[in-house]
Amino acid sequence: MGSEIFSVSVLLFSLVLVGLGVGFLMLRLQGGEE
Repeated sequence: MGSEIFSVSVLLFSLVLVGLGVGFLMLRLQGGEE
């Protein structure tokens, strides 16, 4: 059970990092266009 919870938390953490990175890139692209 412990390892399962750990893998799920790592997956969620990586998803959050990817979301932040994509959002940051989108903001930079929009700012660059304007």
